[in-house]
Amino acid sequence: MKIVMSTVKLYENDSYIKTFDAVVLSCEEKEDKYLITLDKTAFFPEGGGQYADKGILADANVLDVQIKDNIIYHLTDKPLNIGDTVTGKIDWDTRFSRMQNHTGEHIVSGVIHNLYGYNNVGFHMNDHFITLDVDGPLNEQDIAKIELEVNKVIYANKKINVIYPSADELSNYDYRSKLDITENVRLVEIEEVDLCACCAPHVAFTGEVGIVKIISFIPYKKGTRIEMVAGLLAFQDYSMLHNINKQTMNLLCTKREETFSMTQKIHKDLGDIKAENKKMSSELALLKMEKTSIGNGVCAFIDNGTYDELRFCSNSLIKEYEYCCVFSKTENAGFIYVVASEDKNIKDIVLFLNSTFNGRGGGKDFYAQGTVNATKEEIVNKLLERASL
Repeated sequence: MKIVMSTVKLYENDSYIKTFDAVVLSCEEKEDKYLITLDKTAFFPEGGGQYADKGILADANVLDVQIKDNIIYHLTDKPLNIGDTVTGKIDWDTRFSRMQNHTGEHIVSGVIHNLYGYNNVGFHMNDHFITLDVDGPLNEQDIAKIELEVNKVIYANKKINVIYPSADELSNYDYRSKLDITENVRLVEIEEVDLCACCAPHVAFTGEVGIVKIISFIPYKKGTRIEMVAGLLAFQDYSMLHNINKQTMNLLCTKREETFSMTQKIHKDLGDIKAENKKMSSELALLKMEKTSIGNGVCAFIDNGTYDELRFCSNSLIKEYEYCCVFSKTENAGFIYVVASEDKNIKDIVLFLNSTFNGRGGGKDFYAQGTVNATKEEIVNKLLERASL
């Protein structure tokens, strides 16, 4: 059945309609699902950066809603009879959360524009957070100021109006819009804060947003990308952080306001312990090192050593020898190595090790590291043989 009329958009003039009755105009099967059109609907189709509503039509689940040529298509999991009057029910909890967050984003964008003159040039909304991009740089102090002003607007409980100006009237309005549209423009006005072209449902008063929290911000394309939450999502974010802090308090046996300073102290203490442990491990490796003189140099082996420990040992050995080759067994068949000298170019030694023992590695004139595949005896014998030439 070809639809020639548009769908009446109940959500445009009343964002709070949760249930409604409508006549089924068409039902078309599509990949085991069904595309339903109605004479009117309160289901918001995906658009303006906001996801489509979900819910039920009669006994069918509404999985997605899209709009094309002013006709709204409801994707359902069951067919409906053409001509039947059916009841639609919106998933209100999800819809209202989106209304809170979308309105919150308008307030943030309006406050930023009023304070700094920046424009919102990008917007994405999901069911966990919102990202918005503005075309100017913001710092930590700016974000704190924006967040405070935004929540003052919320607490002021300002009225939110929907305006449908005619084409002639449109030029009288100074409004935000990412698209260059001149017909059927729907303006969402937050009194003294923002005026923006938007097709999505919003709350009626800013107080219903509850709270806005800016979670993070980063430089982005010469501007700033902001991540934010509002309403119930902001409450859930606070609850999560509160629970984390509460667990941390119990773990550290400290007061709520002291968790960060105590964590800082523990982090510093742990760093000191790691540094001391690294120093002691290196000194122990030096004490347990097995050495074999190789001409004016030395070949040494340590057990289960790291590159840091090999470097520590080599720094000690080059004070006694012209050069050193220090090795440690790996979990595989070979060894890791460090070759070093204070003033002797050791590149020829590294080349010899790599070519003789199928090794890999390199470095600078007086220091190099890598790996070789050989036994301890093979390494010592080959280096001794090379030194005798």
